[in-house]
Amino acid sequence: MACRFWRRIRIAPGVTLNLSKSGGSLTFGPRGAKFTIGSRGKRATVGIPGTGLFYTTTLPGRRSSGRRSATYSAPAVPTVRPEDRLTLGFFKWLITPDDEETLVDGCRELVLGNEEKALEHLEKAVHLADGAYLAGFLALKQVQLEEATIYLPTAAERAGPVGCRTATHRP
Repeated sequence: MACRFWRRIRIAPGVTLNLSKSGGSLTFGPRGAKFTIGSRGKRATVGIPGTGLFYTTTLPGRRSSGRRSATYSAPAVPTVRPEDRLTLGFFKWLITPDDEETLVDGCRELVLGNEEKALEHLEKAVHLADGAYLAGFLALKQVQLEEATIYLPTAAERAGPVGCRTATHRP
């Protein structure tokens, strides 16, 4: 069993000195919102007092002089390649209606910067408010004014707001 040492000393209201085997740190702030500067760097903690629920994040900045020589690096955020964005997984692909799948394909091409391909997909989904809206603005951007004058009013005529599946949806 490991031996631990930890002591918290209140210096002033909202200011605490924390001592442990790994070093000391200073904490500032009221209950529920703390900012700590110590041997492991700077941290911000937000929580609900009395519940044990809290969130702590390490803040970027220069590393303080501590005994440790290894530097702490925050976990890497996984990045998604542009070509993998808006790609339906196998099970979602099975249950997604064809018209919505076409809308997703158009959005993916738009994210990739292929506006002509995106418009081709979105023209097949203009009966959906989102498809008509996006197709209308892409047609405007490509100076296809006749198509834009068809698609944009179609989007406006749809009963539900853009982003909703049914006409009866109320936010």
